[in-house]
Amino acid sequence: MALFEETFAPYVPFGSRSLSAGSLGTDVAVVQAVYDLMLETMNPPQGPMGTPIGINGRFDGPTTLAVKNIQAYFGLAVDGIVGPATFFAYGQGVGPFTTYGGPVYGSRQLSEGMSGGDVAVLHNRLNCFRYASITHGPASAFSVHTAQAVAALKRDAVSNGDTGFPSNGIAGFGFYDATWLYALAGGRSLSDGRNGFDVVFVQVVLLELGLYSGHVTGYYNAATVTAVKKFQEAMHIAVDGVVGPETFYQLGLANNVPAPVPLELAWPPAVIPKVTVCSVGLTTVSADLHPYGEASVVINQLEGFESLDVVGNFLPDPSAFGAEYSLYGFSLTDPISGRTVATSPMFLTSQATEPEDWAGTYSPGVSTIPHGVVTVYAQTPTGVRGPAVLSANLQQCS
Repeated sequence: MALFEETFAPYVPFGSRSLSAGSLGTDVAVVQAVYDLMLETMNPPQGPMGTPIGINGRFDGPTTLAVKNIQAYFGLAVDGIVGPATFFAYGQGVGPFTTYGGPVYGSRQLSEGMSGGDVAVLHNRLNCFRYASITHGPASAFSVHTAQAVAALKRDAVSNGDTGFPSNGIAGFGFYDATWLYALAGGRSLSDGRNGFDVVFVQVVLLELGLYSGHVTGYYNAATVTAVKKFQEAMHIAVDGVVGPETFYQLGLANNVPAPVPLELAWPPAVIPKVTVCSVGLTTVSADLHPYGEASVVINQLEGFESLDVVGNFLPDPSAFGAEYSLYGFSLTDPISGRTVATSPMFLTSQATEPEDWAGTYSPGVSTIPHGVVTVYAQTPTGVRGPAVLSANLQQCS
């Protein structure tokens, strides 16, 4: 098991499920790490799409906000859920966006003699770097040259600080995480109007080659099309402004560097805090409702702080408790004195249809989260509390 998978366990293939508040695993960490990298790399004229978030493998409140920022930036439905359309903006084709005929890239282990759309994607991702000189071109069949290129990327990952890769040419699951983090482009062809983080990679390479001079935006706009055509003309391939398998291959021949250059993603992708999570299930307060949820005390031992993450699932629209209520919030109460220790608003994380999922986070900084009673309640925009819906006693975390 490679370092990334050990740090953000459990391992879950990127794109194999929808991600929303409460999700946990390596696929969540990929969402977080690539988002932070893009904030460092992009320079859209309207300003950045948000602020960096912690990389912890937990789909928490900041991650929900980051996903909404991504969706708004690329013109997707803003629901805070990473589904097929949002994965596609990350360059990962799943569901209706499955590329090159499938299977979905990362859904199975690949080795010599196999073929399919996932092998074609594998070649594209490898061909964006120095491995193009090893693969000898795009292909949908896994050859001995493919195996040699896979082994080369593994060696580069290890030299960059990763651990745990078997020294073979098999594309296994830890290897996939390396490509989702390192080789951002190649999961789909790119053409006018197809926007996403893989476009950022192409813009950066073309910028370094002196063919693109615009902002690094992730938008496959007219300036990007023009730069791609200039590159294709220089490489003596079909000049159509579309980045497909042959253009990915030529980009790699021109971009003769190991992954993750030129984006310089460090491995691990951030200083990884040692995190302990204790979770307690929230139970319904009202017999005529059937919501559920979870309160989690998160202890970050490296950075010296704790946070309380609260998720409420299957909640009715807050207006069900009265027209004045449009939000949910939660409180933490000392069970002995009855004193309210903390309150926090919650944010809608599911699509705006009933039932709804809400999430919120409270962090006292360097202080310790007391073991009190967590209560989720409806509230007004001004913070006036309404009826309680969910509750749990954090004493169970001691």
